[in-house]
Amino acid sequence: MVEKIKFLMNMLIAAMKNIFNKKNFRGKHIWLIGGHAGDIYNDNSKFFYEYLMREHSDDIDVYWVVNKDSKVFDKIPGKKLVRGSVENYLYYYNAEAIVFSHSPSADIAPYNFAVPFLNKFHDRVVKVYLNHGTISFKKRKPMNGRFKNLINELLKSYNVVTASSDFEKNVMVNEWGMSEDNVKIVGNARYDNLPTDEPASTRDILFTPTWRDWIKADRDNFTKSDYFLNIMNFLNDERLNKALEEKDVNIKFYMHHLMHEFIDDVRKNITGNRIIFLDKGVTLADEIRKSAANITDYSSVAIDFLYMNRPIMFYQFDVEEYKEKVDSYIDLDNEMFGKLAYNKDSAVEGILEIIENNFEVSESQKRERNKFFRYNDNKNCDRIYSAIKNNIR
Repeated sequence: MVEKIKFLMNMLIAAMKNIFNKKNFRGKHIWLIGGHAGDIYNDNSKFFYEYLMREHSDDIDVYWVVNKDSKVFDKIPGKKLVRGSVENYLYYYNAEAIVFSHSPSADIAPYNFAVPFLNKFHDRVVKVYLNHGTISFKKRKPMNGRFKNLINELLKSYNVVTASSDFEKNVMVNEWGMSEDNVKIVGNARYDNLPTDEPASTRDILFTPTWRDWIKADRDNFTKSDYFLNIMNFLNDERLNKALEEKDVNIKFYMHHLMHEFIDDVRKNITGNRIIFLDKGVTLADEIRKSAANITDYSSVAIDFLYMNRPIMFYQFDVEEYKEKVDSYIDLDNEMFGKLAYNKDSAVEGILEIIENNFEVSESQKRERNKFFRYNDNKNCDRIYSAIKNNIR
């Protein structure tokens, strides 16, 4: 509540300052970009931001919006605005476009779209939704009745929504209620960083389990959860750790940023020397690019490995519970690709096979690529930029 009041005060101060400072912004093409509620520098927003600085610094004035206490604050290049500050709102009120991976309120200008009179700035600016990954294994939750209409109107207000395929666009239009004209199949910005024909630079395997909100809410019982026990039993398996040593392979473990508070519970119970833990602030895209294979449960990181033609193993130890509580746009019973394991022993077998086969990709996995990618030319950022420019009045 204190933070919300602070944001509201800063909005009002910025609105007053804007009356007397508009001339200072005249003729400037200001774009604001952010993601992960100002906490993390990653995913589509990161790569589009760096593309803008590299290719269009003469055309636009681009700023990244970040929390003052973010651990990655000093790692972010270019010009930054502190999320929720007076300066943040002032630049938002004079922006030509805002680009975000979650929502304008989370990533760009907290709560401004919901405040009467000040929400006129939301209507004025070009709103660009990049999403933080490809739509795949996680369904959007039904909206709280209190906010459903507000959220639905917010989604419809986005001027440019990026998609990678007809599959993704159909979900956005038919299930999320977004405007068909505004959803553009242009590709994901982060895929411009991914090779499709190059071997990995390491023999590392990236393990990316996704988050479970019902576990996060039960903090005191994390180490008793099936989630924890299944992950630990797999990572501590004797056969697995012996093979990792013999074949000179590491498993790099990245705890989802929304579950990262539990990382020490996992770290202190690991027995093998080949399990490496990645920090919350790591540039995950770099780890994806250099890893030879992926282990996940339901993370869209698997789609990145599908794009790169590298092997994937799904370790879905709680698939029935997941279908009941979250569900997936990809049919978890009939539309999966890569290797599929439902228990620790089959997961170990799957990884040993991937290593023994020298990280070769199955033909069945290769065939699934066309469902998720219209483009494979690493020009996604160019198309996104053009789509935004076409919407600026």
